[in-house]
Amino acid sequence: MSNLEQELRQAMIEETSSLGAPPDLARQAMRRARRRRRSRPAMVAAAAVIVTGAAAVPVYLETQMSGVASPTVSTVVDGVRVGYLPADLGAPEQDQVHPADLSGTSAIWGSGDNLVRVTVYRPVIPGSGDRGRMLDKLQEADDTLRGGVATSLRGRPGLLSPAGDDLAWAEQSNLALRVTVGARHRNDLRAIADGLEPGDPTGGIFENLRLTHLPSGVHPHEPVTVVRHPGAWTQMQWNGDHGASVRLLAVRGTGAADAEKLLAWARAHQRLSTGTPQEVGGKPGYRAVLAADSDRPQAHARLWLERPGLGYILAVSQDLEPELDRIVSGVVPAEPPPVSGEPVDYVGVTYLPPGLRRAPGDRTRLGTDWSATTGRWSDGRREVEITVARGAVLHSSQWVDEFLRGEQRQPGRVGSRSVAIRTTDSAGRRGAFWENPYVAVHVKVSPDLAGELDKIVEGVRDPVR
Repeated sequence: MSNLEQELRQAMIEETSSLGAPPDLARQAMRRARRRRRSRPAMVAAAAVIVTGAAAVPVYLETQMSGVASPTVSTVVDGVRVGYLPADLGAPEQDQVHPADLSGTSAIWGSGDNLVRVTVYRPVIPGSGDRGRMLDKLQEADDTLRGGVATSLRGRPGLLSPAGDDLAWAEQSNLALRVTVGARHRNDLRAIADGLEPGDPTGGIFENLRLTHLPSGVHPHEPVTVVRHPGAWTQMQWNGDHGASVRLLAVRGTGAADAEKLLAWARAHQRLSTGTPQEVGGKPGYRAVLAADSDRPQAHARLWLERPGLGYILAVSQDLEPELDRIVSGVVPAEPPPVSGEPVDYVGVTYLPPGLRRAPGDRTRLGTDWSATTGRWSDGRREVEITVARGAVLHSSQWVDEFLRGEQRQPGRVGSRSVAIRTTDSAGRRGAFWENPYVAVHVKVSPDLAGELDKIVEGVRDPVR
């Protein structure tokens, strides 16, 4: 190197030596970036995919410019973006883990003291998770977390290992996240955890709806079913600091037979104090206020009838009232799940006796806090009916008595379904009834098709939601 080059380099070092940065600059930048809600950085190289097996969940590597400590690699693990990493980790390896009834995908950088591992867990059976249960399964299956200390991250319940190097928490009802680090990166544990961003931060699909906008700082809690006598509904809630909350309720059955009945239902079960007619997304509905009670403060709400037998109520806390209409405008129908065969309310029917044709127009039946859709196939003599029921009261004996009124019933195996009820109605039609986590299904056939009943039942594909 020439003397001139050495002099230039020394001058540059002296000029910049006074420009210091705080030790937590990367963490501050990451938090500011999150508050700006994820403007996408410019992509400077193609995404590479690491897959170790045909059925593996991919870990995507995106080489990007970044304002945080990891200058080159941003990683997506099973739909969860890793927004912050310490510098110079390189590319991760992939691993699959299966603790208890969970399925996990890990991205792993380094080993020993230089280890960083991010793991995404989901229930093996979709819809079978809740926050507490998922953490319990992780704690039972892993010695590191077994002695963990209760903690939280972004308002979600979590566990921190006694050594402070392993943090797991329930991000959503069907999604748990975990960060494990070696001694070198222990101070970065929380920053890495806080940088994990689910691909669907609003909490996914609820009652066939998806929220595309939520105020910053509110986070989803698992859906709950509320059954009271009378009155039952399903509910998704998002909570934030200082009592901020968003609630979305689904009301089914006679209480949502029309918009006026939905308003009356809200008066009876949600302390509705005022309701002014107002279309919501082109549907009949109301602008409303829900009075305070011992459980929650006053809330502002929109009610609308999606269709006869299904209504929605979206309520927000007082401080979020200015954003209510924007939240409502961001409520969109979820993309229908794939269905095999002929569908009845997203339940696939893959086998029917030859010669039957579907009758036009499915029928709707409404009960107390439940609604049902019936598809019918016939050739003028033989007949098959398949009814799919949904509602918060499913799995309670009270609703079964109402739904199967007039049917002779006896428990029995139907095809491979060991928990089912065999039915016979006054016209001699044979049937099979069963429930799964999302719906109840009742298959009925005319007497001359009784021998086909088990085969039809075997061909019914239960929905994933």
